[in-house]
Amino acid sequence: MSTPSIFSALCKLNALLTRREKCKWLGIAGFALTTSCLEVITASVIVVFAQVLNQPEAGRKYLNMLGVHAELSPGRIVFFIALVVGVSYLIKNIVAGLEVFYQNFSIQKMGYNFKNKLLHRYAEADYGFYLTRNSSLGMHVVGGDAEQMASIGMLSIASILSEGVVFLCLIGMVVYVNPSLAVVIFGIGAGVSVGLMKGVLPRFYRFGQILQETSVQGGKNLGQFFHGFKEIVLLGKRDVFIEAYQCYARKRARIQALQTATSTLPRLIIEVSFVGLFVVTIAILCWDHESPLQMMGTLGGYLYVGFRLMPGLNRVVTQLNGFKAVIPAIERVHEEYTSVVSQKNYQDVPSLHFCETLAFHNVSFRYLNTKRDALSHVTFTIQKGECVGVVGETGSGKSTLVDLILGLLRPQKGHILVDQKYPVNSFQWHKKIGYVPQAVYLTDDTIEANIAFGELEVDQKRLEAAIDAAQLRTFMDQLPQGVKTVVGERGIRLSGGERQRISIARALYHNPEVLIFDEATSALDNETEARLMDTIHAVSQNRTVIMIAHRLSTLKDCDRIVVMDKGHVKEIVDYSSFNTNRAIG
Repeated sequence: MSTPSIFSALCKLNALLTRREKCKWLGIAGFALTTSCLEVITASVIVVFAQVLNQPEAGRKYLNMLGVHAELSPGRIVFFIALVVGVSYLIKNIVAGLEVFYQNFSIQKMGYNFKNKLLHRYAEADYGFYLTRNSSLGMHVVGGDAEQMASIGMLSIASILSEGVVFLCLIGMVVYVNPSLAVVIFGIGAGVSVGLMKGVLPRFYRFGQILQETSVQGGKNLGQFFHGFKEIVLLGKRDVFIEAYQCYARKRARIQALQTATSTLPRLIIEVSFVGLFVVTIAILCWDHESPLQMMGTLGGYLYVGFRLMPGLNRVVTQLNGFKAVIPAIERVHEEYTSVVSQKNYQDVPSLHFCETLAFHNVSFRYLNTKRDALSHVTFTIQKGECVGVVGETGSGKSTLVDLILGLLRPQKGHILVDQKYPVNSFQWHKKIGYVPQAVYLTDDTIEANIAFGELEVDQKRLEAAIDAAQLRTFMDQLPQGVKTVVGERGIRLSGGERQRISIARALYHNPEVLIFDEATSALDNETEARLMDTIHAVSQNRTVIMIAHRLSTLKDCDRIVVMDKGHVKEIVDYSSFNTNRAIG
């Protein structure tokens, strides 16, 4: 099975890094080179130490090179050479420790920065982009794929770089000492490595693909299980949803077991190869008629190199396997980052003011991956301070109309302008709007936090004013913890009317000029709706109001009613002349 190359994955990874982050990688490479040089020095000192143990007098020339010219006994010579070995090890390991810290902090910061960039890219995407996707995908890309790309992918590359440079430097040392022996040893080693690369690495790419798929699908099934728990229990569908999750969980567990078991194979093969190569080394040296004493220095160096390279080579193969497994995550992160619409969807218009009108000029809109216009050639004008109702059957385009007014969707044809010159897809227009949807989103936090929504420092004066305006005061007074009461996930501890009033208070917290109610009362009973409508009409004074509703009675105080039909504005009438017998949804 053909799998994407490591080189292509590295190119995609490189494309996601900033110039500053690429410079960080030069620092990582510099550390790797420094550590490798120290490894070669340590290996050379080990060779010298092995020679001095057998021939202490041979150590005098090495001490002379270090500036020690005193007459020393053999025991002192061995002592000083051992001291040099200890100092070499100490310096090497201090630098290696600094390298590890530098690698990990640099890469984790790169991962943090990239997830931040990706979230900003998502935040700037067109709202229509989200309507075509399952929300679990974006969450998995940021929390799963991007995390793996940094914590596994980039750390693997850094480790491979470090161990690879050490490997090459130590190989160079062996070649320098005995070229013919090095050719035989590394010829066998290269064969083993190629076998591992060809036989093991492709499997890890497939493992990564399956783990990625099962993670997304399993996460989606878990979300459905917990979000729809009430209906699942009442309909007796527990086993169906649990089995749907278990299907992916079993598959994921099996692949993880295979991946873990397969990861141990390179270590076993490398250990066997090392022992075999050590035997081959002794055989070659004996063939060259070297005495055991002559072989001690060379074998000491080879033993150090072998014991240093064996775990290092195992780490390289393990990290290559890990990187291969994370290539699907890198590919998806790269695809997401480059495919998410990168143009500026929301404009910065500091001079925007709403003084006169909000006007649709021959507006047509079509959702992504559809063939029919949701709105077609819509033209009408809303005056500032006017209360406008919007009605129509399901699918007539009411919600699309509101999303266009909000500036979340952009028409393919025509324009929507404030005072005939300012675009609605601007940050300043968003600040002038208070939006109350049918499905209120409440975080698992306090009432105060849900009204202020996203503000770290709550303006108590505005909070109290919003609570009073939304007629929440009586409800607040009944709660022991008042505004500090936690509402539960999605406001599950509150009634529908209470959730809607909190949504209204949230809309009023910023004192907006425009209030938009998107079927905000359709899920409520008649009595609750009547009380909530009193609240809505009370807070709508001196504001421009746009109200979508199913029930005509909800719109009785509107100045005009826009009737939608199959994406067109069928008519615009006042409430008194509207035929109450016609179906509106």
